[in-house]
Amino acid sequence: MPRSTDRPSIRDVAAQAGVSYQTVSRVLNEPDRVTPATRARVQKVIDKLGYRPNKVARALATNESMMIGVVTIHATLFGPIQTHYAIDEGARARGYIAATVTIQDDSQQSLDEAREQLLALGVEGVVISAWSAPVLGMAERIAERIPTVVIADGEVPESMARVSADNYTGAQLAVQALLASGRRRIGHLAGPTGWLEAEARRAGWRDAAGDNAGPLVEASWRSGDGYAGVDEMIAAGVDAIFAANDLVAVGAIRRLTERGLSVPDDVAIVGYDDEEIAPYLTVPLASVKQPFAELGVAAIDLLFELMNGAQPSTVRLHAKYRHRESAGAVDPAEVGE
Repeated sequence: MPRSTDRPSIRDVAAQAGVSYQTVSRVLNEPDRVTPATRARVQKVIDKLGYRPNKVARALATNESMMIGVVTIHATLFGPIQTHYAIDEGARARGYIAATVTIQDDSQQSLDEAREQLLALGVEGVVISAWSAPVLGMAERIAERIPTVVIADGEVPESMARVSADNYTGAQLAVQALLASGRRRIGHLAGPTGWLEAEARRAGWRDAAGDNAGPLVEASWRSGDGYAGVDEMIAAGVDAIFAANDLVAVGAIRRLTERGLSVPDDVAIVGYDDEEIAPYLTVPLASVKQPFAELGVAAIDLLFELMNGAQPSTVRLHAKYRHRESAGAVDPAEVGE
């Protein structure tokens, strides 16, 4: 029996359960090779002693790091936080640690450093939020060495495993809702050029709006840029705005109000992401809800399939439109509510 101050070992578990330490190892790593009765007996002792496997020892013995890598950008943004949390939970549920590399830009130096860091850690697989073509290129190079899943919109090589939220269709849903509310000149406060998600939303807006498309003003992902872009929209005579995300929409609403315009009577607006604050604004914000957590779950599931020998595949998730007052009056049946 170990002293209370000692961390219990695999041999302590084996002694109390009346089995060999090899059997305890099989219960932990290959439970199907152990009879249900023995497995239950060993698990009872594991729970009693509070035994936790030594990951370092296991890594040395199996040549497995028990670690995956995650590459993301702007960890303070709403979406990446939700997705990363789901990836981390999925990794821990499988006994793995998720090592995160946060990149502030997609310069060649930043991407090379991220790639070298991941490979130096000895991660067994990687999930990469590929927000731009250069990041996607880095993912392709890493995929030549270890299993890799990208979370990305746009054109992705068929040889790569990919999870997508279909931002193109999400943007179309937003524009269709504005058209259904009677709007006929719909501008777009767009995300930054070069971002795959932003490009997909631009294309969805353009195709859905058709002859009703107003001006496109680049606004990045920040409220301040949404605020700054409104004057050009007003000058162009828009009666609706599709914003790159909810933060941009909030900035736009502030400027519209300052200009003495009513939302949605004068200008309707729809955001993207459906952040928690959206329903609680003075004018509740219509938005397109992204499946951020589901993206993380799908990505980690797909990664472990690859690590177990599966072929690369694509998982496409779907955004959902959430109608609220800012989009104007509309029959819910017309917008899929």
